Amino acid sequence: METIFKRRSVRKYTDTAVSDEQLKQIIKAGMAAPSAKNSQEWIFIVLRDPAIYQKFSEVHVNAFAMKTAQAAILVCADLSKEKDPGQGWWIQDCAAAMENMLLEATDLGLGSLWLGVHPKEDRIACMKDVCSLPEGVEPLGIMALGEPTKSREAIDRYLEDQVFLNTYGNAWGK
Repeated sequence: METIFKRRSVRKYTDTAVSDEQLKQIIKAGMAAPSAKNSQEWIFIVLRDPAIYQKFSEVHVNAFAMKTAQAAILVCADLSKEKDPGQGWWIQDCAAAMENMLLEATDLGLGSLWLGVHPKEDRIACMKDVCSLPEGVEPLGIMALGEPTKSREAIDRYLEDQVFLNTYGNAWGK
């Protein structure tokens, strides 16, 4: 729970490098996520080229964190690996991988930020272009990474009024 509560969106990083070993550990965490029918259709592209960060910032107004990111990971799906083609389970599979990766980055002492790519067509087109994604490989999101410039306190965001028992509106836990 400590790592979960500690994970925060970080938008500004120091110039301390993110190591290849840290990136591998984060990607391993992503690959440990559940996937529909164990399809594991995810593809991870490590991004270290500031020109790619700049290009993405041109289509994503809130991607200013990329300016100081020391690394990033593009999470995609190879749709040819889907076991239920056309159902869209890849979105959930890749989102589960992304969340695992965010938590592992936090556990490693890194800051991270999930930048959405899917379903915005201009963002999808940008990443397909700059990363030379082949037909059938769809980008879900980018995780910006780096050492945070400031530490933030862990936060418990539990909201009891948003939890119900059996039916909507039937309070749980009171």
